[in-house]
Amino acid sequence: MLAPAFTELPRLTLPAGHVVITEGRPIEGLYFLETGEVEILKQGVPIAEAFEPGAVLGEMSWLLDTPPTATVRTLTPCTFRHLAEPAAFVQQHPELALGIARTLAQRVDSLGRYLVDIKNQFKDRADHLGMIDEVLDTLMHKQPRKIPRRETGD
Repeated sequence: MLAPAFTELPRLTLPAGHVVITEGRPIEGLYFLETGEVEILKQGVPIAEAFEPGAVLGEMSWLLDTPPTATVRTLTPCTFRHLAEPAAFVQQHPELALGIARTLAQRVDSLGRYLVDIKNQFKDRADHLGMIDEVLDTLMHKQPRKIPRRETGD
């Protein structure tokens, strides 16, 4: 369920198959799913779906000030609440920041669990797949840094 503050935001209704956010292209604010279902694709490969009312889309791009790293496409007719200027709205409605933080924490937790599963699957391998353990350790323990993302071309 969307928080009452979202009723202030413009409603955007889109048909199935519509691209809401395009990987590598500038983002036009945040989108909060009100009804419908979307898929998230990375380099054309489906990696996730969102269907819960209130699901936020575009938050990583906004928070990191980078082009989106995935494409969001509607699977069914969808209604969104669109937030063109997130910074000011978040300052006026700090509960939104907490909601975004929870969403990101859930994603990081899921990714961490997945990485542990992969490490366990390949830990005893003597071939090149055995390196996965070392690579994942390096990725998980590196300090974050801003990495410029190359925009994808058509």
